[in-house]
Amino acid sequence: MRLPRAPEFRLRVPQLPAALVWDHNAHYHPWLLRQLPAAPGRVLDAGCGAGELAARLAGRAARVDAVDASPAMIERARALWPGAVTVRWIAGDLLDPVLPLAADGYDAVVAVSSLHHLPLRPGLRRLAGLVRPGGTLAIVGLYRSATPADFALEALRLPANGAAGVVMAARGRAGKPHEAGMPVRDPQDTLADLRAAAAVLAPGSQLRTRLFWRYTLLWRRPASPAGAAAGSAPLLAKDASD
Repeated sequence: MRLPRAPEFRLRVPQLPAALVWDHNAHYHPWLLRQLPAAPGRVLDAGCGAGELAARLAGRAARVDAVDASPAMIERARALWPGAVTVRWIAGDLLDPVLPLAADGYDAVVAVSSLHHLPLRPGLRRLAGLVRPGGTLAIVGLYRSATPADFALEALRLPANGAAGVVMAARGRAGKPHEAGMPVRDPQDTLADLRAAAAVLAPGSQLRTRLFWRYTLLWRRPASPAGAAAGSAPLLAKDASD
């Protein structure tokens, strides 16, 4: 006899007053920029949204491919950042094998709050597989709280979020000016899910929980032929948990 599944508990995060709302994703852009290799030739922004990060990447990389599944967001990004002439804006599904991405990969692949819009293991395999030997994969993502430790962290997050909103408002940096119309999806994967997937698909990566409802994942693809083969072999094989 199959027992009924226990109802899933989701914490409802109190909303700040409109004047104190601020952009958690943009808060982690500097961390992503610090992970770039020196003078990267080509960078992929996977799930670029309205293009703010892609425009910033254009100041660091020779070429940037910015991909989003929403054609409306790609058109908005083009309109918002006309000066980002080294950015190639691409509307399409990252898992589509015929998406016109760089055949020889990227010196860096970055993703902000986009991996949870994809099936976890196929999505992470795709992103890691696009990194050139010696290159970097840097992800800022959302996860589903599932453990007592996750929920205990809310005791720090909630007051910190309000305090940060006050600071941002005082500096004239409150609001989320580029998020209107952006597709939103609740994360389904837990930190345990992410760690298990990363151990197989990005071995040796560093996954850290961040304060403002995010995690970061950093992986350097081995540069040597022997190391690259060892590090990338799992990316080529389907695993049973897909």
